[in-house]
Amino acid sequence: MYPVKLVTLFLSVVWLLSLGAITVRGVSGPGAWPYTPWSTNKAQVKNARGETVTIVGANWPGAGETMLPEGLQYSSARSIVERLAQAGFNFVRHTYATQMIDEIEEGAVPGKDVTLAWALKNGLGLAAGTNVLAQVLKNNPQWTAETPRMKIWSDIANLERDNGIMMHLDNHVSKPMWCCSNTDGNAFFGDRYFDIARWTRGLSKMARWAIDHPNVASMSLRNELRPVEPATAAVEYSWTAWASNVTAGANAIHTANNNLLITISGLSYDLTLAPITRELDLSVVDQKKAGTPPVYFRIDDHAWHEKAVLELHSYDHKGITTPCDIIEANLYNNGFNALGITPPLGCASGPTSSTVDPTGKVACYPAKRLTPVWLTEFGQKQTDPILHLNTCLRDFTVKHKIGWAMWAAVGSYYTRQNTADFDETWGLFTHDWSAWRNQTTFTGWWMQFIQQMSPTNVEKPQAASPPPKLSSVP
Repeated sequence: MYPVKLVTLFLSVVWLLSLGAITVRGVSGPGAWPYTPWSTNKAQVKNARGETVTIVGANWPGAGETMLPEGLQYSSARSIVERLAQAGFNFVRHTYATQMIDEIEEGAVPGKDVTLAWALKNGLGLAAGTNVLAQVLKNNPQWTAETPRMKIWSDIANLERDNGIMMHLDNHVSKPMWCCSNTDGNAFFGDRYFDIARWTRGLSKMARWAIDHPNVASMSLRNELRPVEPATAAVEYSWTAWASNVTAGANAIHTANNNLLITISGLSYDLTLAPITRELDLSVVDQKKAGTPPVYFRIDDHAWHEKAVLELHSYDHKGITTPCDIIEANLYNNGFNALGITPPLGCASGPTSSTVDPTGKVACYPAKRLTPVWLTEFGQKQTDPILHLNTCLRDFTVKHKIGWAMWAAVGSYYTRQNTADFDETWGLFTHDWSAWRNQTTFTGWWMQFIQQMSPTNVEKPQAASPPPKLSSVP
């Protein structure tokens, strides 16, 4: 028999855990924001209290040559995070490069991170890096030239936590650079810079890093997988190859940190997951030769089946004028059917053998499994009128309470495509990160869009005011 005091202590710990009064490392539990870990239940993401949560976010690039979040030479990290929080964003998709982890694991002292000074000078060149370093330190005096790079990422994660924002880790590229093209060496598993072993190692390391940050509830496998050009026999761009590598990557994350949601992107620059949501035989989709064994990707076959979230992107580079009903039907077929929503009005009355019926409506097909789906990239030049596609996307996501992250919370880049201090016209911020690039559009469209998504159940409760001090106690 256990001593009475030991039993009492054990029961007290169990009781405190049930209330969330004791925080398990890496999660906040049901008693404290952000109520992690998050999990999936059919087509919904649930927090530790069982509430359905909806992300409303923006992308903050950090996968460029310095492998640091952009903008720190113009603004403090605190100011950037506070501005995003005040606008109503509850989620930031941070892009990063696998090489950031490689430089820790394969450096002169394996396991030792590089410094802020080294990251800037190596990424920008000695002269430019030295100049930008001085600017970063002026705006962020809490850091020094010797601050490890991942310490900066941790500080930003903590700032976002304090301001009610979830941090999402997006493996954007392997070799740091502007993304994306078919010829950049980062396109698909086995491409010139896309070493699969380093990729899975990077996922594992970042998943472990997330354990110290309860507001990191999710991370991606890879951004915008796409064909490799010129095509090479060494890289098989196919759904079959996608399935085996996605499984390996998800296993790496889940083994390292089984609290994390894992977002799974598709092919063709993440425009489609059509054969995945329908659980088709991928060997047939890939047009493999007769007699090839069937290949199926079924989320329920894996240990992380309650952590899987699908993600898709949608952009207009051609001036799309297609009616929103048809756009919604195509979104449905490309993967949003996994939400279990009613087929959009742009769908034909029933699946047909043709892609489009005589009325112009699309043949739509239901998903085999209900799974959450997020729209993790869409956007446009901030100085242009709102695109028709983005109006359709807003209406679609609001109607179905679909989580999203727009591109991008940025004003300029340290460097991009060999241009120093590159101005980002698609960015929400002005070049110097001091204000919204288009105040009228931001308040009249983006902020209204954010507000239309409420409530999200990601809102951070305001801290209660301390009780007044009493001069005497009766």
